Amino acid sequence: MKTIMVVDDAPMIRELIKSVLEAEGFDVVEAADGEEAIRLFQDKEVDLSIIDIFLPKKGGLQVMGELIKSEKPHKFIAISGGEAFNPEAIVELAKVFDVVDTFTKPIDTRKLVETVKKALAE
Repeated sequence: MKTIMVVDDAPMIRELIKSVLEAEGFDVVEAADGEEAIRLFQDKEVDLSIIDIFLPKKGGLQVMGELIKSEKPHKFIAISGGEAFNPEAIVELAKVFDVVDTFTKPIDTRKLVETVKKALAE
């Protein structure tokens, strides 16, 4: 079973993504901030992370930068939205980390599931 880490400071977003992915048979772990995400990644075998760009303690881009240095092979999906900035422009910044895809909130969960399945099949 593939494990996905969902990193978002909004509990409702984490729960929505978690419930949708668990219904598809994935194991999902959650982190509410960047520091928690890094600790969780070190403790668990995570196959893919869905990371919000704006997080407390450590931002999503910083988290991706640290995780990509890991020896573990890893894939990312970046999400953003609800900030005073243009969310489309913000998620573009994540492309430097060769993200699988980017999503703005509200998230199209059907497309997210398709993207996750495709990324993990490669």
